[in-house]
Amino acid sequence: METVTLPKVEFEQMKQELELLRNSHLYKRLLEFERNILQGKKFTRKDLGF
Repeated sequence: METVTLPKVEFEQMKQELELLRNSHLYKRLLEFERNILQGKKFTRKDLGF
């Protein structure tokens, strides 16, 4: 494993961006998508709005 050193300002910005993404609607939909796949649910294009 390799050690990476980041300036504190850059690290803090990365933490803020990660928190922002985790709270986004898109991220929540992706987690829901993963759960549905693990549960074996299958969807058609019509179900997904295509």
